[in-house]
Amino acid sequence: MAELTSPRIVLVTGATGGVGGAVARRLGVDGWIVYAAHRNRADAAPLRDAGLTPVLLDLTDEESVAAAAEAVGPRLDGLVNSAGIMGQGPVELVPAEAWRRQFEINVIGQTAAIRAFLPALRASGGRIVNLGAVSARVPPPFFGPIAASKAALSALTQALRMELRHQGVRVSLVEPGAMETAIFATADKATAEYGWVGSPETRHHYTAALEAVRAAAAGQNLGPVAPAVNVVVRALTVRRPAARYTTGRDGRVLALLRLLPTGLRDRVLLRALGVTRDEFSARTPAPVS
Repeated sequence: MAELTSPRIVLVTGATGGVGGAVARRLGVDGWIVYAAHRNRADAAPLRDAGLTPVLLDLTDEESVAAAAEAVGPRLDGLVNSAGIMGQGPVELVPAEAWRRQFEINVIGQTAAIRAFLPALRASGGRIVNLGAVSARVPPPFFGPIAASKAALSALTQALRMELRHQGVRVSLVEPGAMETAIFATADKATAEYGWVGSPETRHHYTAALEAVRAAAAGQNLGPVAPAVNVVVRALTVRRPAARYTTGRDGRVLALLRLLPTGLRDRVLLRALGVTRDEFSARTPAPVS
């Protein structure tokens, strides 16, 4: 990235909370002009109070994305794609509508933003940083929707990196582990909203295993967002950013599990989530429909 005498400009999606919000505020403190993307108009005032420049952007609306790109202008030094949702649950039980929503925001929406802002990034020799998830590399059971969407994001990030290699735009992927953000609460809300598909007998096959996973998750110590924020900033500022960053202790451990033989890796993951053969054996009577 060429040295600039004027402040660098970045747009951060998902800037109203989680990693995106923390990144936006950190870059603002560091002297960047930060365009903080938000979907709800009510979020503009708090972003402005934090010294950021709010910009209305709905990743599922191409016109909204185009309007945001026009508002930012012809020069952009960084695009941080942090917006996303988390879907979870057994593959058999998650309804099609929830799968579509997952990919609409986490994959298709990201490409819409990249496409809209690339001319401005190309003009300044800027950076793109996509927020993935380490579960894309080693998907745990019942995290299929989020892992699948983030695996797709990882694939398009790698393709994009090579496509832009000689155009002066660097592309990085940040894959954090589990962090103390509101995404798990929103995932639970989405599950309640969409519900499960399948008969009571079908859902019964997963009851004990899901309860075991919930119990294991309740006792999990989630990591801070700071390591992810630090590597996003690093990807935007160092001379030679890495293609991929993995953060968090659990993130690094999960990434290493991919090196294990498949059967052993599956057993390790299931045991870590408190799931044994008994939970899947459905030994208790199935509910009567």
